[in-house]
Amino acid sequence: MIEHRYHMKNTLEDVDPMVMSLKDCVCAALEPSVAFRFEVCASEALKNIVKHAQSVTLDGQIDVTLTETKDTLLMTVFDPVGAAYFDLRDHAPDLEAVDPLAESGRGLGLIMHCADTVDYGMSKGRNRLVLSFKKGPQGPHLTTPIDKQFGEQE
Repeated sequence: MIEHRYHMKNTLEDVDPMVMSLKDCVCAALEPSVAFRFEVCASEALKNIVKHAQSVTLDGQIDVTLTETKDTLLMTVFDPVGAAYFDLRDHAPDLEAVDPLAESGRGLGLIMHCADTVDYGMSKGRNRLVLSFKKGPQGPHLTTPIDKQFGEQE
């Protein structure tokens, strides 16, 4: 098992550089289509935390851990200390119900669609989101409409 730990300031300006660092770390371990889904999830999860996690301090740190096993890559994201509990599984919209012209409102649905599994709960006094991605091409999302919508080619 290989593990990498990252720390990010709770600011939108830090999301894109963090996503690029995470993507660079996993690109060799994942098939290109799985790496694409990983990047979508990382971006949406981190942006949602920064925008919506109601933390007791504005400068709270977001912690991300990547864990690679033989068959799976896990991305574990911890909200800043004191953030309100928010289980995205209870709030994610069905992507088909989202207006295609809407500028927002699909992030949680994208996470639920793109990750192979999604888990959320408290760990060590903090909210923890765990997303898993199967490393091989057998993942269930290789030819879904959302992949085509965002540029994945058959």
